[in-house]
Amino acid sequence: MLPMTDARAPWTYRAGRSEGGSVDDLARQGEEGMVDEFPSRITWETRFDYNVPHWGRGEFFRNLSTQAIREFESITEAQHCRGTTVLISEEQVPSDVVFLLEGRVKLSINSIDGRRLIVAIAWPGEILGLTSVMAGCPHVITAEAQFHCMIRSLQRQDFLDFLMRHPMASQNVMRELSLDYNRTAQKLRTLGLILTAPAKLARLFLEWCKEGVQTKCGVRIQCSLTHGEIGEHIGASRETISRIMKDFKSQGLVEQRGSILIIPDLAALEACECAI
Repeated sequence: MLPMTDARAPWTYRAGRSEGGSVDDLARQGEEGMVDEFPSRITWETRFDYNVPHWGRGEFFRNLSTQAIREFESITEAQHCRGTTVLISEEQVPSDVVFLLEGRVKLSINSIDGRRLIVAIAWPGEILGLTSVMAGCPHVITAEAQFHCMIRSLQRQDFLDFLMRHPMASQNVMRELSLDYNRTAQKLRTLGLILTAPAKLARLFLEWCKEGVQTKCGVRIQCSLTHGEIGEHIGASRETISRIMKDFKSQGLVEQRGSILIIPDLAALEACECAI
């Protein structure tokens, strides 16, 4: 296990610099407990293993030369962080660029009264808050580690200089921005055009199935979210999600085994979404 700070406090460390907690931060801490600090800079050595799949995940690393990847390694700092660590926060100026290499990160927007909408889950290979990084404007999302994560970070200007030296990396960034746009449009379509909460939840499960594992019992989804957190994906309350889940289980649309969700029949769930 690599060294990590265990300190907890009613503020977050953002890219190695502490800042006072916002109203949103404090509201969320009251609901979920204190968040972990952003991991401070650490000096342990790590090297790219070109045979390990996660170094090649994501659009940014697509078709990059070995020379470019080695340069990327030399200008970035590797860090580990545990779940609940806030990596970036809304209204934070993007001084650093954060690459997610392992784990998952919740991307959310928050209201002044502490309500939260999860707009996406970031997977290995993604650059967190890329739109704000490229535009140079404050972040419009909060990124919070969902599980233990491995990240690499570098200063924003170093990142922009790297893109100038490596045109392929610039093309990859444009491709990732396009995918982010499509993902946001899909989220808006779900929230704005699907009228009922059961239909929205069915759509959410169908989207998760794309990352699931096909088994003889159906598509298996790893889901360690609470009903409240699932509700934050579609703008519904915990009570609403609990009621819908009970209905879905009674109809045989969903099976739950601990943190595992099984979708026995995708066609049936799709039909349910259209019928609701």
